[in-house]
Amino acid sequence: MAKARRGFTLIELLAVITIIGILATFGFPMVQATKMKAIKASMVSDLRNLVSAQEAFFSIYADYAGSITSGADAGASLPSSGVLSFRMSPGNTLALSWKNPASATGPGWSAAITNPGIANTSFTECGVFIGSTTYAPNAAVVREGVPTCY
Repeated sequence: MAKARRGFTLIELLAVITIIGILATFGFPMVQATKMKAIKASMVSDLRNLVSAQEAFFSIYADYAGSITSGADAGASLPSSGVLSFRMSPGNTLALSWKNPASATGPGWSAAITNPGIANTSFTECGVFIGSTTYAPNAAVVREGVPTCY
């Protein structure tokens, strides 16, 4: 009687490893693309939430906040010196710019958000503005209150 063979040969193992390597080569770019979409979604979501928070702040203090904090809201007697309680998604960095209400275009603000995880995409940051289009952080941002990536 012949003895039963157990286990796999080296050739069989190498063939399986090669097939897994080929499948991983095709899957990696898809994972990267999904990661970039997720980062972009977090940036746009943060800007939408910031618009809502700034409008709520304005309804209470009759002024837009000039900066953000992770603590409590704080109104102020000087224009744009109020502080808005707002938390960004991990990795996102916000640049908030308040605009002078004494200007001919009226009060407003703009914000731009970046994330170091963005790589090899058609955009590098996203922005939004409230007020005149002259407040837009970039020429690509053309609709008030609508986050746009550029």
